[in-house]
Amino acid sequence: HALDEFLDAFYLDHPNKPQQQRRLDEAPNFTGNPLQDAWLGAVGEHLARRWGLDVPMWTRRPQHYALNGPTFAPDSRPLRHILIAQSPAAFKSRMIFTLAEPLQRARFPRAVDAS
Repeated sequence: HALDEFLDAFYLDHPNKPQQQRRLDEAPNFTGNPLQDAWLGAVGEHLARRWGLDVPMWTRRPQHYALNGPTFAPDSRPLRHILIAQSPAAFKSRMIFTLAEPLQRARFPRAVDAS
């Protein structure tokens, strides 16, 4: 739920890039769950790249790369080849394979302006 709230606030800040950057720069606490921590690192990196912001240094912490094997979201064997092809680089690098826009929400900005 905390991630959903963060994403809603981040998207409501669009197109205020300084405010979005401030939100991303604050490092989240580790959860102790390798998948959750990998997901958080991927989210921080993906949001920065997706919206033309600086990738926060905290996304490079080793705990954000601690998965022992690939994870597919959604976990559907017939979709795996699609998820491997579509998954954004921030997720792939952490062995998480997901849809092209894994963080899309109702408040997702319509205008795609990463400049």
